[in-house]
Amino acid sequence: MDDQNEDQKTPNETDQNVDEVLTVVLGETLKRRRLELGYSMEKLSQLSTVSRGMLGLIESGKTTPSIGILWKLSKTLRIPIGEMIPDLFSQSPRLIHADEGKTWTGLKSIGKSRVFYQEERERLNLIEWTLEKGKIQQFQHLPQAQDIKLYQITGSSYIKLKQKIFVLEAGDSLFFPISELVSIENEKDELSKFLWISSKKFR
Repeated sequence: MDDQNEDQKTPNETDQNVDEVLTVVLGETLKRRRLELGYSMEKLSQLSTVSRGMLGLIESGKTTPSIGILWKLSKTLRIPIGEMIPDLFSQSPRLIHADEGKTWTGLKSIGKSRVFYQEERERLNLIEWTLEKGKIQQFQHLPQAQDIKLYQITGSSYIKLKQKIFVLEAGDSLFFPISELVSIENEKDELSKFLWISSKKFR
């Protein structure tokens, strides 16, 4: 029954999911470039004349900037607009089939991950996760990273860090250093699906 509902998604629903993913990746790309240049959020705001609050919303993937704001950030960060979402703005359409990309399945088969974007030297990785009811505590198979952002697509996830537990519902995002992660758990029968965006720190 659930498979039938998934197949019957309208084009508008599919477009909305794609837009959300692009917004999240855009925010992560801009943040990575800002850190690469050594700019604080306040410094970038001063140089670009884009408000600190707007920058925070963009980097957290909560809003898609207008073309005017993208142009300002493009000039300030010295990065072409077309490269702000690398590879997703390729010169020709690119279809990624369900069986493409590096995949991993946990020992109990409750957790599965698939890499569908990996930047040169693994500086930025975009990984799709599906998690059935249960807990995963092994993450060594994932690309090396220091900073992680999880974006919950459907269902919910319990993210246990060393000092705190967070509950993510659809549309929520969570930033944390990989060194703090203890486990990810799905306590419900509904399948949990989320994006795992990992990046290496720039020095």
